[in-house]
Parts: sequence; structure tokens; C-alpha cells
Amino acid sequence: MALRFGIIFAAVLAFPAVSIVSAGEGNPVEAARREGIVIWYTNVGESQEIARAFEKKYPFIKVEIFRSITYPLLNRILNEARAGMYRYDVVRQAAFPMNMLIQKGLVQPYLSPERKWYEKGWKDEKGYWTSTDDNYYVIGYNTTLIAKADAPGDWEDLLAPKWRAKIGMDSDNHVLYGGLEQRWGREKASAFFKKLAQQEIQFRKGNTLVAQLIAAGEFSLGFVYAHRVELMKSQGAPIDWVPTMNPIVNTIGPLALGAKPEHPNAGKLLIDFALSKEGQRLVQALYRIPSRSDLEPRTPNLSRQHLHLLPLPPSLADRNEDWLRTFRSIFGLD
Repeated sequence: MALRFGIIFAAVLAFPAVSIVSAGEGNPVEAARREGIVIWYTNVGESQEIARAFEKKYPFIKVEIFRSITYPLLNRILNEARAGMYRYDVVRQAAFPMNMLIQKGLVQPYLSPERKWYEKGWKDEKGYWTSTDDNYYVIGYNTTLIAKADAPGDWEDLLAPKWRAKIGMDSDNHVLYGGLEQRWGREKASAFFKKLAQQEIQFRKGNTLVAQLIAAGEFSLGFVYAHRVELMKSQGAPIDWVPTMNPIVNTIGPLALGAKPEHPNAGKLLIDFALSKEGQRLVQALYRIPSRSDLEPRTPNLSRQHLHLLPLPPSLADRNEDWLRTFRSIFGLD
């Protein structure tokens, strides 16, 4: 992963500067109607459901989706740009690749009227991106094996001897180290993770798999996505998560307007819809965590007012490689 990310960052693309695009220029719906189509590049499976809801509301606009996983999608955009092609009108990426798209001039600012409902940390000041949904990295635990009162309440509690060899983690979760470094500083974060490494962490590939293995009782607790636990709970799985961790490291889902969209008005309308209360409620109904601040939480545990959230914005991309090296070195994953 480190090599791949380094190769991508080595690419140099020249692109002209763009100006901020605001909503409300003429009649955006009528302008979008004339365009009739919007092309969306995305790394999220639920984008199909959002597109269908958008088409139902605006039946005169067809959403054409190209979906891929994060870095293949980034490579496609970079390769197309080298060839002088800019097919996408809207792009939804992970936070750190979005930073590259900003640096290369491959997305442009758009001040959607819906942005007023998004807090600092879930949007950038210049209007390049706004987050659609969040991944909360939390401690999940098997409710058959661990009573709620006995679950670890904060980071230091994970160092208790009783949890040795009972904690699961995705081997790619270096953003956990990065988040604590941002909040605590490098020295404290490094010291904590070195102690955590002594707990004989059970590494597996994928946060969803870790959650499934917790529910199956293979290990008692582990680092998982809160929304995945909520879905599993709704299906009757013996799993819950701890809402008191401070901080809760949170990766976001930036959405942006392409730098040279062929269908700019339809693109802006799609962004507005994805960020609207209607669009965000759909995200919530799909058991994702919406980024919009004025929605009622799906469960009491998800109330943002009571969570110590630490969103990691695209601007931290230049720290990613160092976090990855440090994390893998501490845990002997190299």
C-alpha cells in the first residue's frame, strides 16, 4: 500500500486554477434538465441507492455511476486526466485521495446551500468538499462474553491484562495511530501503541471481518466500525460498541464537483441532493452514518453530542505514509 500511494503521489499533472462555484446561478434544476445526465465516480456501494432516489426525484436526469475501490478509482481519474479526459461530473472518494484530487486541480470548489448543516471537520473552508458519511472506529465487544459494565470505556482500559490476546484489529488500521497522534502528540501516541502491541493483538484483514469474528466469539472485543455493529445488532448478533472512547477516530467521505464537468448543473444538483436531509436520511436508512449535523441519530449511542469524534480531513494526507510505517513497525507487521 505504501509503495502504491507513493507512486500515485509522484504523478505530476498540470491543470488551470478554478473559481468557486456557488448555487443559485439561474435556475439550476432547469439547467440540469437540459443536460439530462450526471456522471458520478464513487468508491461507495450505497451510491446506487442514492442515485435511484435522485432519479426518482428528478426523472429527467440519468445518473451514470462508475464505482471502484479507492485507489483504482484514483488511478482511473489520474490516467484519464493525463489523456485529457474529464468524464466525471461528481466524485466521492476517501479523504486522503481527495487531497490529491484537490492538489492536482481535478475537483473544484462548490458552495452547496446544504453545507450550512455540516460542521467544521466535515467540510473544508474553501468549498472543495463536503462529507457524506462517516466511519467511526470504535471498540466492539461480544455481549455474551462481556457485560456492558465490564467493557473497556477508554483507550487506557485496553491495556488491562485481562484483554491480552482477546483484541481483534484490521492490519490496515494505521489511521487509529494517526488519530491519536493528532490528538495526543507523537510521543504519547507512540508510547500507548507500544504498550498495546504487548497485548498480543489478533490481526485480521477487514473491519467487517473483525466484527463478524467478535460476534462469533473468536475474540472478545476489537476495533470495528460503529455502523457495522449497529447493522449486526439489528440482525440479532451478540455485539455492541463503546461510545465513551476519547477520541473516536473518524474517517469521512468527501464529495466534490469535478474540475471540468460536462454536466455541471446536474452535478451540483446531485451534490445538493446527497447532502440534503432527504439524501442523508437515505444514507442513515442504509445503516451508514450521515455526516449532516441536524439529523436525529438512529440509536442513542450514535448521538454526536455525546461522542468525542475526531474527523481526519483530506489535508492530513501527507501524514499517512508516516502513520502507516510507524503503525506497522510497532506491531511488527512489516
